[in-house]
Amino acid sequence: MISTAEKHQVLKSLIESHTFLKSTTSKVLLKYIIESSIENKDLNATNIALELFGSKYESEKSEATVRVNIYHLRNKLQKYYAAEGINDPIHIVIKRGQYKVSFYKKAKPKPKYSKKSKVLAGLSTLTILALAAYLIFKLSYTPPIWHSFFNNDKETTLYLYDIFGYYGPTLFNKTGWHRDYEINSTADFYNEIKKQPDLMKDYSPGRNVYVNFLSAYSVNDLSRYFQKSDKEFKIHKFHNLTLQQLKEQNSLYIGPLRYENAFVEFFNLKSKRVKLINQVSSNKIDDVVYFDNQKVPYNEERNVKYKNTKKNIDTTYTLMSNGHSYEHVLVAKLIGDNNTSNLMFFSNHGFGATAAVEYFTNQDSIMSFYKKYLKNSEEFIALFYVNGKDRTSMNITQLLFDNNE
Repeated sequence: MISTAEKHQVLKSLIESHTFLKSTTSKVLLKYIIESSIENKDLNATNIALELFGSKYESEKSEATVRVNIYHLRNKLQKYYAAEGINDPIHIVIKRGQYKVSFYKKAKPKPKYSKKSKVLAGLSTLTILALAAYLIFKLSYTPPIWHSFFNNDKETTLYLYDIFGYYGPTLFNKTGWHRDYEINSTADFYNEIKKQPDLMKDYSPGRNVYVNFLSAYSVNDLSRYFQKSDKEFKIHKFHNLTLQQLKEQNSLYIGPLRYENAFVEFFNLKSKRVKLINQVSSNKIDDVVYFDNQKVPYNEERNVKYKNTKKNIDTTYTLMSNGHSYEHVLVAKLIGDNNTSNLMFFSNHGFGATAAVEYFTNQDSIMSFYKKYLKNSEEFIALFYVNGKDRTSMNITQLLFDNNE
């Protein structure tokens, strides 16, 4: 039987350990769920989110953040007990699908090896150490693309573009949620409703936060990649983000390049030769690059303009998509004013960003990209064309690269 005092000592040892030293979020979450487990309180994503976020609680976003943080916490515990906590007499575990902590005493060690076993083990020690050293180096190596995120002592926040909608009557005489691509904020909504004031009584701005479902795949890939380096990131909705906030933290962005937003503004401010420009109305544009013989661009709103200073040539890339099987995605890593790192995946329909995030969290592909392009520059801008069937098995083709030097 494990006493309450012993359980509190387990909590104290974990919080004071090197593994959790710099992980403020994990320590707060660990303390809450251990103390709640000791008191036999009911634990679920909603209760935890309400406790941690309080008045800032937002149902879908806060509970999703809790699940991501529990995932990180579970992995941190495994690392702790595999290293500095290996000799702790009492271990804890958070079983998958649960939030409650289970305590158990470590099993007694097995009998010592025989002399013969010791001799055999000694003969293979050098081989094992050499192999272990190689594996540790390979697994712990951080490619330069991500190095600054893990080593500049600034927090990282992932911004997901939240989709705005409004409530009002539907075609079937019910109340429903509506999406209009030209209305992307409460201000946009009221600007439009002022034009037809008689609709004011029937329509109102949406209150819930929605994100592209495909963003979940990207969050999963990024979480796994950060966890390999024992790092974390916060998740936040995009709207109301300001350029000032980008000066204070590292940022990741997954979202469209349509509409006015802080990341488009930041990109055009920091990019020297590649600019996001409003799409012209005519389909006939001089020096425009189309792809795969797609003659009529889907309404992507913006083009990518590239000024090749070496050749003194301006090229406009017309961004195209059919909304479900092909689109362009612009990936850019740019350094902010206070040496913050900012990695942006601009994709209007989501599946382009999903393919690009997968590409830039794959050790082989990012090492190949680094060796080919990034030996002399940490910053880069790359335009890709992504296509595939039913938004799966996506192929990614690079069209443009600039090192922003």
